[in-house]
Amino acid sequence: MKRREVLKVLGSSAVLVTILPELASAKKLALGLDKAEQLKKVGGSAILKIKGQEILFIRECEEVIRALDPECKHRKCTVEYDNEQNLIVCPCHGSTYDTKGEVLKGPATESLTAFEATLSGDRIIFSLE
Repeated sequence: MKRREVLKVLGSSAVLVTILPELASAKKLALGLDKAEQLKKVGGSAILKIKGQEILFIRECEEVIRALDPECKHRKCTVEYDNEQNLIVCPCHGSTYDTKGEVLKGPATESLTAFEATLSGDRIIFSLE
């Protein structure tokens, strides 16, 4: 292989590593904000099915997005995000959680499962572990 070809290949690899370092772990997933319009704005939320699992995404502020399992730990109802109160509420029995999934009011006694999630440009980088 000629020197110029080697540099071309190495340059392409460096660009890929620079663009996608947050996906270095095979466990990380990326979701474009174009797939969930409601998450483009602060206060927006969406429950999306990803790899067979429902995930509640909440755009808490410009820089912060939360990813949670939307199943209430009390009776397994699907929770909803209340933007007005900035709370997650179970419509079945009234349990409330903060946006990190911590229980604020029962009957639930366990927090929602939270997943690592960050914003990177117009993408959400997250893990389902």
